[in-house]
Amino acid sequence: MLQTLKTDSKESAPLLNHDNHVSFLDSIYRPSRPISKLEKLLGLISIILLILTSTFIGLFAGSQSALNRSKGGNKDTIITTTIDPRPTVTTITVPQGTITTTKNPITTTVSTNPTSSVPIPTGKPDRNVCITPQCVLLSAGILQSMNTTQDPCEDFYEYATGGWSSSHSIPPDRASYGSFNAVADDSKVVLLKVINAIPDELPKDAGPEERNLHKVKAAFSSCMDTDTLNDIGIKPLSNLLEELLDIFGPLDVNVSVDTDALTSSSDWSEDWNENYTLPPDLLVAAEKMNFYRDARKTGPITWSKRPMPLAVSLNDEDNFSFDPERRDRITSALAFLHSHGVEALLNFNIEGDVGGADPQVQSLWLYQAFGGLPAKEYYEEKPIFDLYVDVLSKLLIHVTATSTIENSDFEQRDLLDDILTEVDEFVGLADEEESQWPWPWPDKDGETSPPRKPTPPKHGDSREERFRRLAFKVAQFERELVRAGADLEYLFNPHFAYNPYETRKVEKALPFFDLPTYLASMSPRTFPENITVTHPPYPQAVTKLVHETPDYVLGGYFAAKLVMTYAGALGPNVEVRKEKTRLNEVLRGIKKGTPENREDVCLASVDDIVGFIVGREFVKETFSPEAKADAEDIINSIIHAFHDKLPDVKWMDTESAKAAQLKAEAIIPKVGYPSFPNTTDPASLERWYGRTEVKKGDFFGAVISSTLVEESRTWLTLGRQRDRGGWDMYPQTVNAYFSPSDNEIVFPAAILNPPFYSHAWPDHLKYGAFGSVAAHELTHAFDNSGSQYDEHGRLREWWSNATVEAFEERAQCVSKQYSHYWVLDQSGNKVYVNGNLTNGEDIADSGLAQAYTAWQNKIKESGESMALPGLEQFSDEQLFFIAFARIWAQLIRPQAAVQRIRTDPHSPNQWRTIGTLRNNGEFAKAWNCKVGSGMRPKKEDRCELW
Repeated sequence: MLQTLKTDSKESAPLLNHDNHVSFLDSIYRPSRPISKLEKLLGLISIILLILTSTFIGLFAGSQSALNRSKGGNKDTIITTTIDPRPTVTTITVPQGTITTTKNPITTTVSTNPTSSVPIPTGKPDRNVCITPQCVLLSAGILQSMNTTQDPCEDFYEYATGGWSSSHSIPPDRASYGSFNAVADDSKVVLLKVINAIPDELPKDAGPEERNLHKVKAAFSSCMDTDTLNDIGIKPLSNLLEELLDIFGPLDVNVSVDTDALTSSSDWSEDWNENYTLPPDLLVAAEKMNFYRDARKTGPITWSKRPMPLAVSLNDEDNFSFDPERRDRITSALAFLHSHGVEALLNFNIEGDVGGADPQVQSLWLYQAFGGLPAKEYYEEKPIFDLYVDVLSKLLIHVTATSTIENSDFEQRDLLDDILTEVDEFVGLADEEESQWPWPWPDKDGETSPPRKPTPPKHGDSREERFRRLAFKVAQFERELVRAGADLEYLFNPHFAYNPYETRKVEKALPFFDLPTYLASMSPRTFPENITVTHPPYPQAVTKLVHETPDYVLGGYFAAKLVMTYAGALGPNVEVRKEKTRLNEVLRGIKKGTPENREDVCLASVDDIVGFIVGREFVKETFSPEAKADAEDIINSIIHAFHDKLPDVKWMDTESAKAAQLKAEAIIPKVGYPSFPNTTDPASLERWYGRTEVKKGDFFGAVISSTLVEESRTWLTLGRQRDRGGWDMYPQTVNAYFSPSDNEIVFPAAILNPPFYSHAWPDHLKYGAFGSVAAHELTHAFDNSGSQYDEHGRLREWWSNATVEAFEERAQCVSKQYSHYWVLDQSGNKVYVNGNLTNGEDIADSGLAQAYTAWQNKIKESGESMALPGLEQFSDEQLFFIAFARIWAQLIRPQAAVQRIRTDPHSPNQWRTIGTLRNNGEFAKAWNCKVGSGMRPKKEDRCELW
């Protein structure tokens, strides 16, 4: 009985629980009596039947949900993918309801909305799904980028990128931020990782690769070591300036404002103040200058063929005579400056002979001088001109403060000048025009120079006042040089700029300059028969200016150009560098005192010094042989698709179409990295940079050495065939280009990264993103710029007149279309796109059609159809266009948007997407857009070229 009571007590214990309830699981795991084998079997069968019943109910519910969706029903579908246990939640509204995306892990819930009239995705649920990590990340990125509350047939840019815009912001130090910036930032992280992993010390048994990397590390660490740079101060630049002045003559600051005819009393005013705001039109002029300087090589532009309204003859009459000694000094000074990469007085470039038999033969081109201000319009803005004078004077004051330039000449002359001024004033000679020093002055080598006739300084003039007068003369001289040059639309237009003359005629047109001696010092092995003069009136204009300008102004001009060029290689707290920064802030419209990003500065400097070595390391980290082969296959397939389409282009006649096919066949695609130098071979890179001296703690020396080597290397190509393995960009550059004179399209490794490309992506995503970039560059070969160069890169007409007229008619359709697009300024007013300016780029964007055709051709061969997880509802065609739109995601400040719309040959990113797709019939078909909707205009309102 006692035992029974105890047992009863145990059985009754669960009734004492707080919930007063026996759970199902408790009954299974803690039965009140032993369970027989038969009971266990029946229980197991019951559980199996329950699972099967639940499964069939779930399948039925799924089918019913799909049926409801097709009828406008309202059911939920939940897709969950876990990547990481730390969640970051993003919510995106879609036309079917709301997508809540939790990244790391990613959980997506789609709630349908029966009232939505937005076209629904048309994907097939039975496709293969790519579940690689790369595809999962891509799918998550696409979901987060989209704003599918927007109707894709009304504003596809907002539909595909609105989510990205709402979840990103513009960094404080930038005017815009977009996909290109994001890829560049990712590339920067890779480069910093590579550089930081390089040992500080070079191993004793180091091979070529280690020695190359040591140069990279030394260049970067020396640039980043601002404490040492600040401690070194101005001395490296002062030493360099002394070399120049040893060649040309001492810096003479004993001048007055009214010494010669350059002076205009209306210019001698102080209009600058700290509250000045740079007019927008000056920023526009600066952007134009930057664009045009790059346009002839890698930037497309609509080159006009209208007759040039300027005199184009080269005046080689000897109207001026120059002292041989002065002529020699000017020649030697220019050779010194040009070898150090300093643009002064005359500029020589080595470029392909686009008008000759073979554009790959490198020829000599003569350009006009460019000033220290961004464009000629800046010289006419009095506050800017006054600021420029002030900055130049302070640069020269600081660079001479601790050097023998001043100690051996300036201080001595100051004391004697003051004495002589007192004497002159006493005897009444100070006002005589012919007043001159009574004896020659010894130079620092003890030799006497001929008597000079500078105007004596006024009694009591300070050092600052004298330097300001010299700076004023220098700025005036530079302004006259800039005024003498051609306007940009003529200077860089190949139809106007290609003016070859015999070298002897150019020599005669520049009597102040010993051209044979200069060429022998720059390129001792080759003497060119011809020189292409980009603006034939310029030699006569510069000759007249030099004839009328005294040596103290020329010397100050040469000194100022050198200091302006190399001020950036000094420490950030060095006064010369601070003055240059002060000027740049105003010229670029940057807030005063905005701190520089030193890592960005130094990464750019390392590119300039040893860029291809850095490129090799970048390729090793981010690029693979498989990706290179795949990208080349994509590009070649697009070229072939375009080639095969040409005979069916109705507005081209048969002969023009055949010529276009020849050009397409001749195009050279380059992907990833150059073969000259061989980026895959450390020994090749070591030879390339063998003469470049890079020592730790000597950043200025590395900059000088790399500049000298690069200038020398360029001049050695004169008269020779260009190596087709060479590039104009480094592998780590996020960009791509078409070179008209080389007939090649180039894609550095850096642009072959998401959202542009991944080797692991399905083909429709690759072709929609990277394929559109490749097709863009290809189409440049046949736009209104590239179409002026034949298959060999020669500047000549290869289309019939009828084809040219038909092309121009369609190009004008594109121009008018884009001229209806706009951006909003800071006040919310519309500023319209200049369709003529953007015409070449807009036409190139239409190359998306070639990428689409190439992808469709590939599908016919492979039959591949690979969906993305969570995006199975979208068809491959729809994802193709989403991938295209995503690469143009961008945020931009209103002021920057207005500035770019006036200067940038590219349309705003929004309209690059919308304008391209409005003209693309396959897009309308993929999204079932109705005629008359925002993304599908009537046929007569669409523009089509290729």
